Amino acid sequence: MKKTLIFDSKKCIGCRLCEQICTMTHFGVTNPLKARIRIFRDDEEQIDSAVYCHQCPDAPCIEACEYETLSRDSKTGAIHVEEDNCVACRRCIEECPYDTPIIHPTEDYIIICDLCSGNPECVSICPENAIQYLNSEV
Repeated sequence: MKKTLIFDSKKCIGCRLCEQICTMTHFGVTNPLKARIRIFRDDEEQIDSAVYCHQCPDAPCIEACEYETLSRDSKTGAIHVEEDNCVACRRCIEECPYDTPIIHPTEDYIIICDLCSGNPECVSICPENAIQYLNSEV
């Protein structure tokens, strides 16, 4: 059974540790511009929400890509990015219903959550368990 990330905004305290561990794991630095999960604060509502890849079963990002950049990992179900094939055309961004993919801030390729090869670091570091990695019904 595949698993998916679930975010509970009621539990999130806005610490952004998930962003930090994400970039540290993937790039060896803490840089929110490279994070595959991004936390946004709604000051009016006093709530934090996350933008992250939902690993859509129909994967409109994969369908939109004309350069064989995106595929699905058969083990984790995560979207895989073949960086060398990416031309940063942004079609996957346009088609994503969650506005998740981002362009690397200094390189010309897309960044999408890869679920840390099945062990998402954002889940393990979240002090409030606002992010969970649970069995998917799909």
